[in-house]
Amino acid sequence: MLFMVTFALTHRDYDARVDRFLTNGAPPPSGVTMHGRWFNAVHSKGYMLLETSDPKNLYRYASEWASLIDFEVDPVVTDQDAAEVLKGMQ
Repeated sequence: MLFMVTFALTHRDYDARVDRFLTNGAPPPSGVTMHGRWFNAVHSKGYMLLETSDPKNLYRYASEWASLIDFEVDPVVTDQDAAEVLKGMQ
């Protein structure tokens, strides 16, 4: 299942967050595939597209960063999957 993760990058804990990111790159835990990570141009928000079959893996990832970042996690579907569902409704 795909999940779009949005996270705010506030001034709070900025140095600690940057240090941790530069030290280990913030890889996802085992069982989670990261399809991409992006940051807006003013470094106030970030986005990740993650895939996992077990949401506990996302909980683990968010928990590792919970002292530095607030996450929003939304399950998402691709255009192809959305079209398949919509065609089935007609």
